[in-house]
Amino acid sequence: MIEVWSLVIAGPRVKIVVANALVTADGNWWLSIDVSNIGRLPVTLLDVGVAFQIRGEWKRAPIATMPPQLISNRDIPRRLVDGDQATWLVHPGALAADLHTKYGARDVYGYARLATGKTARSRNRIDLVNLANL
Repeated sequence: MIEVWSLVIAGPRVKIVVANALVTADGNWWLSIDVSNIGRLPVTLLDVGVAFQIRGEWKRAPIATMPPQLISNRDIPRRLVDGDQATWLVHPGALAADLHTKYGARDVYGYARLATGKTARSRNRIDLVNLANL
């Protein structure tokens, strides 16, 4: 019985961190979404993007729906083996304007939807409007 629980606890787990990233190639600030597999089993990411709250309800903006010039890659779905990580960069300008004017949202979290049916979200958030003004 202990072996089963140790497998469940050590199964696929991801950690998501959002941060500011200065891209030296163009000198602009981008939103970085870093997803790391911190579990012992491989995990498949079906969707990655930003999440925000509107009147207590969570909304998502997946990178797959964003214009190609606003993101660094479209490498989704993506499989991460244990200890592996992947990063996506999102240009904050148009996204920040859209979220702020339509929904009044400023803060965004990173999220990843896993093949297990679970969705993981970053603990930290980024003020996207402030990032877009850098």
